[in-house]
Amino acid sequence: FKLRRMKLGVTQADVGSALAYLKIPGVGSLSQSTICRFESLTLSHNNMIALKPILRAWLEEAEGAQREKMNKPELFNGGEKKRKRTSIAAPEKRSLEAYFAVQPRPSSEKIAAIAEKLDLKRNVVRVWFCNRRQ
Repeated sequence: FKLRRMKLGVTQADVGSALAYLKIPGVGSLSQSTICRFESLTLSHNNMIALKPILRAWLEEAEGAQREKMNKPELFNGGEKKRKRTSIAAPEKRSLEAYFAVQPRPSSEKIAAIAEKLDLKRNVVRVWFCNRRQ
């Protein structure tokens, strides 16, 4: 399995998330660590037996799509892009620190006002405050 997966240029995480697109009843996505443990044969015997037909179905579908040059990117990467890490510039960070010193738990309205004033997304400001409190 591992060699054929690598030949397709697909990561373990991609396989895990792509399984949801196969529409196999009772099967959603799997974690990267589960795929890793399957490949290294460190899962229990029962789990190996349960996963083998599911992963075989994905592999056959993915190899078939590649052979036919079909455009089915969801078979390879789950159709999801990883979000880039948000970085906040130093002046905005200083402003956020000043707001935090006054009020570590601002209301939703205050968060929206801070976000607008600093030209940041509301969710970025909300998450910054949550992370800063930890």
